[in-house]
Amino acid sequence: MFHSPTRFARQYRSGNKGASLLIAIIILGAALLVVSASALVIGLGERESSYVAERGGETLSLADGCMDEAYLRIRRDPSWGLAGAVPFTAPNGSCSIQVSDLGGSIRQIDVTATVTDYTSHIRSQYSIVNPVPSILSWEERED
Repeated sequence: MFHSPTRFARQYRSGNKGASLLIAIIILGAALLVVSASALVIGLGERESSYVAERGGETLSLADGCMDEAYLRIRRDPSWGLAGAVPFTAPNGSCSIQVSDLGGSIRQIDVTATVTDYTSHIRSQYSIVNPVPSILSWEERED
């Protein structure tokens, strides 16, 4: 029983088609798995970045509101806050206001606001000269 070489080659090639297709499907599946895993990791990173940005914005907004409160109170009473840090509690966090007399009619106001684990610091210099008090400087600080 000797088979001709062409018949054997045809049988070998046709039998190999299933294995080739299986290998191609496995490779394609692995590639799709890698792409899916990468998309998942990127999505989780974006979610974390979004959360941090939201909390940072919320904290800065609270600090800005506390600074506005300090401006208002100093305008009503120029000696307000000079005795020490003044704490404030808000529904979403808390802040502390420290007022220093820089001489004359200028006050330096330091606000530290905290929302969960996020903190923002703002420093401002405020002139209390009547009739129009004015903000001389305002900066967000890292310390």
